[in-house]
Amino acid sequence: MTSTRSLALALAGLALIAAPAAAENDVADVASLQTTFETAVAALNGGNLDGFLDTVHEEALSFYACGPTSGKQGREACAIDWNLFFNNTTGAEFRTSNEQYRVIGGTGIAYGEYALSVLYDGKERMTVHEGRYTMTYIDVDGRWQIIMQHNTPAGDDPQPVKNLRQPGR
Repeated sequence: MTSTRSLALALAGLALIAAPAAAENDVADVASLQTTFETAVAALNGGNLDGFLDTVHEEALSFYACGPTSGKQGREACAIDWNLFFNNTTGAEFRTSNEQYRVIGGTGIAYGEYALSVLYDGKERMTVHEGRYTMTYIDVDGRWQIIMQHNTPAGDDPQPVKNLRQPGR
């Protein structure tokens, strides 16, 4: 009985030693995920599409409430969507609130609420789109990359689909 008790105490001691190390890793992973997300948002707000796309996995999926490539796969589809957006707007700003971050194994999740302020070319007033976002990341060789982005408008009524493609394109 003594050896069983000693083994149990040794395992409990190891668990206590390992728990703080695991917690420190979780905190570091969440901080790294948050930094990646905030860097991507800053790139978008600065009109730096390449800076944003650097955080997007080659096979990522994008789902937006509107957008010509919503539901398509790949970094290229994401780039097309954002290029269309930037080519037809000015002064866009993506602001977030109630941000939350989670890391589960090699998967990271950033979610919260957003307000996208934008002046569509040819219109004289700023439009603000509000809703919720979820960005799912995977850890690829120590770098967080978006594999799924999903934006949903706030409110009960769906937002009208807006085709940002210019006629003749």
